Amino acid sequence: MKTFIFSIIAIAAFSLSFKADTGNITEKFKVYGNCDMCKTRIEKALVVKGVKYASWDKETDMATVKFNPEVVTLLQLHKNVAAVGHDTDLVKADDEVYANLHSCCQYERPERK
Repeated sequence: MKTFIFSIIAIAAFSLSFKADTGNITEKFKVYGNCDMCKTRIEKALVVKGVKYASWDKETDMATVKFNPEVVTLLQLHKNVAAVGHDTDLVKADDEVYANLHSCCQYERPERK
């Protein structure tokens, strides 16, 4: 009987660890930057209420964000990154904010159409 009860508890615990991320979606988008200081700044700008996970890969310039779109929008995440000086494919950072980045963080800015 003890083995049966232990088995039930183990199955229940295992099931809870794989519960669905209700409401969360994962998006990837381009964020321009160069270095580890950029990575820290970009990820800090992405970690807001509604974001479960945020990471930026400096090799690919891609941000990966898992978030609840009922709490924060994808456009707001782009705006947050641009506000700290990093262009995305949707939102361009203010020229003055970009100019105030450390020299190693001043990436080649994409052409805007």
